[in-house]
Amino acid sequence: MSILQGQYTHNLPQIAYCAQEVKLHEEQAALNSGTTLSELMQRAGHALFELVRNRAVKNILIFTGKGNNAGDGFMLAKRCLHAQIHVTVCALFEPSLLKGDAAEAYQLFCRSGGRVVSLRSCIDHSYDAIVDAVFGTGFRGALPEPVKEAFNYFKSSKAWKLAVDIPSGVNGTTAEVSPDSFQADTTLTFIALKQGMLTGNAPNLCGELLLADLGIADAFAELSHTNCCYPGGKYLRSLRPVRAADSYKNQCGHVLLVGGGKGMAGAIRLAAEACLRTGAGLVSVATHPENQSAVLHGRYELMVHGVAVAAELEALLNKADVVVIGPGLGQDAWAKKMYAAVKKYQGLVVCDADGLNLLAQSHLPWHRAILTPHFGEAKRLLGNSTFNTSKRFEMAEQLSAEYAACIVLKGPGSLIVDGKRININRSGCSAMASAGMGDVLSGIIAGLLAQGLSRFEAATLGVYIHGLAAEQAARDGQLGTLASDLFVHIRGIMG
Repeated sequence: MSILQGQYTHNLPQIAYCAQEVKLHEEQAALNSGTTLSELMQRAGHALFELVRNRAVKNILIFTGKGNNAGDGFMLAKRCLHAQIHVTVCALFEPSLLKGDAAEAYQLFCRSGGRVVSLRSCIDHSYDAIVDAVFGTGFRGALPEPVKEAFNYFKSSKAWKLAVDIPSGVNGTTAEVSPDSFQADTTLTFIALKQGMLTGNAPNLCGELLLADLGIADAFAELSHTNCCYPGGKYLRSLRPVRAADSYKNQCGHVLLVGGGKGMAGAIRLAAEACLRTGAGLVSVATHPENQSAVLHGRYELMVHGVAVAAELEALLNKADVVVIGPGLGQDAWAKKMYAAVKKYQGLVVCDADGLNLLAQSHLPWHRAILTPHFGEAKRLLGNSTFNTSKRFEMAEQLSAEYAACIVLKGPGSLIVDGKRININRSGCSAMASAGMGDVLSGIIAGLLAQGLSRFEAATLGVYIHGLAAEQAARDGQLGTLASDLFVHIRGIMG
């Protein structure tokens, strides 16, 4: 249901769209709702003004461009004038380039006593709010030099920075980010969420994300199509396995984790304990014989096997419901033998770390697998070093198609892609930039698979639990949070 006209919300929807999809259908959605694009611009200006007023802003600088985003900025500026807020509008493009509703918004601002100034006229003044109303949904490519110059002048300003719809420099469809993009503290986006704002470097530039649907959300949803979801915590928690009162361990799945080459016991131990904490009934580890006692020490619930040859591993594979391959595996002769044996396994597999690096050498499909690469591993899997780090949707979809697998492309706003379905994760924090975090994720996903979740569900819920556990662990301090600190929180989240 639509938010009241002119209002905004912190509660974001669970569906996201390409920016082009919003641009394509916004006018028809307005007409179907009994309104016009001109009225939508007024509503956008009102929502922006309510946000500014709630911040008790006294002195505001608004950068404007040459499209409808500028029109929203002029509507905000007009309202600020009427509220006796000191407003400075810096036009980064000639107002004569404005057309249609944006040109009318500019005229309304001027008739209210406002005027636009050059960048030179405003750089020596201080403001308590700076607003980016330059581009919006139409941005792609690189920022023009005058826009970069303006943003850089105020980059170090302590003022609250507000982006109108999308921070200028962020592509709302692809998540590509131009150098010197506007760094917002808050972004108020309109009509619907744009997928490119939710992953990669874009969330950092958006800051706090708010939505004003301008009263046309229902009409827009009827016209539009998307395969991209942004699932919330309430829905994701509903996917957690429910254990019957008379359950026993063999009903809760048996996971075999394969990894830990000579001298590398830590990663496989982290993955295995995460699997236990997620609720798997039985967890076995196949590791290099030299690591057996190290992996077992202090976690005696694990069944740890020192495996030297493929034949020994094959016997363990026959008993497993789910297999994890890769944490601490290495790429030596022993690792390649273990990998080759697992590649023949016909059940569900989670492949991470060196498992991905070995897979990248063959580029063979892996049906029934979940692959969990970070950006560098994704590039190796695609055999392509030309990808920009922001082209995350393209990378994840291509990986899913090429390997016939479910892909978890890790990073801020991790993408979970299985065929045409895309989920964007909304949990996590910077404390996750720590060794072993990926190993813990592999164990969580495997534990969920073992308890009966589908491939796509297990990957989506696993990534969410992983990020949420990290958020909770980091309450004691972002820096120095360890992967093993997540275990107690994983258990609590699983309930």
